[in-house]
Amino acid sequence: MRHPPSHPHTPCHSRRRSWPTLSTRCVACACGANAQYHKDGFVVVDGLIPDELYTPLCAAADEVTDKARDRSWGQVRMVGKQFPPWTEGDDVWGVQNIMHPDLGKPIFAEWYGSDDLLDVSAALMGVERKDMQFELFNILVNPLEKDYALSWHRDDVKATATPEEEEEALKIKHYGIQWNAALYDDACLSAVPASHRRVRTPAERKANLEGGDMPGAQTLELKKGQTVFYNNNILHVGKYNLAVKRRTLHGCYGSPPPGDTSRARNILQHGLEYTSDPGFRGAVPASLHPMLDRLNGLQAEMEGKPQQYSQDD
Repeated sequence: MRHPPSHPHTPCHSRRRSWPTLSTRCVACACGANAQYHKDGFVVVDGLIPDELYTPLCAAADEVTDKARDRSWGQVRMVGKQFPPWTEGDDVWGVQNIMHPDLGKPIFAEWYGSDDLLDVSAALMGVERKDMQFELFNILVNPLEKDYALSWHRDDVKATATPEEEEEALKIKHYGIQWNAALYDDACLSAVPASHRRVRTPAERKANLEGGDMPGAQTLELKKGQTVFYNNNILHVGKYNLAVKRRTLHGCYGSPPPGDTSRARNILQHGLEYTSDPGFRGAVPASLHPMLDRLNGLQAEMEGKPQQYSQDD
């Protein structure tokens, strides 16, 4: 049994424009979802968190968040810094690597390897599940001390890129998909629809570099149990309200062709060495084994080589 659609549309408050919300069955069949995903850069899907996993996921999310906040778990995203590495700070806005065996929460790997989530992700990327790669799984949480906002950004294009550099970067095949799955209602993420397919306008570039209002921005409101899949080169931003509980599952999968190492610049700075432990492979669902082997093959290939990451701020 799956959570029923919370409403027929996903509202986006900046202009009260509505985005269609799609059922799991519809997306898995690529029934219009692929077109919307590639056109707008995102699509919202209902029903990917099974009823039987919802409460255990909420409990596990609270436990690892508590460990992050009291620093008994050190792999965290610190308020005041947008991209890794995170080494200093007094408050957290995210918990990293929640499938790590030291956290002892196998429920996260169970959901990360669930058939519906994998099927929808594969359909939106236009690949078979056998072509998918294990990557990141984190939690985005509300800070406790003050509200916090990231800056507008694309994950794989630096804000300082010239229009020519940006145009070339956006031509590069993406080979991945990113998602946020809300355990509680979540209005933190905003994006500029279709901005993943073009160079920024002067006004967008100014907002990207200097802050301020972003022209055309839309808030992507999620009801609990909904998942938004998005191209991480869309112009997007997260804004965190300390007064509103946030526990949003945040991760990605890759789908690089054999021999392609481009995903390394996006993911390896997040500290995935733990996945190379043979014991970890035996602890995750069998559905993830081929994907995990692909990731560990990438890590072995990149070991000892200089690596330039997507972002260094």
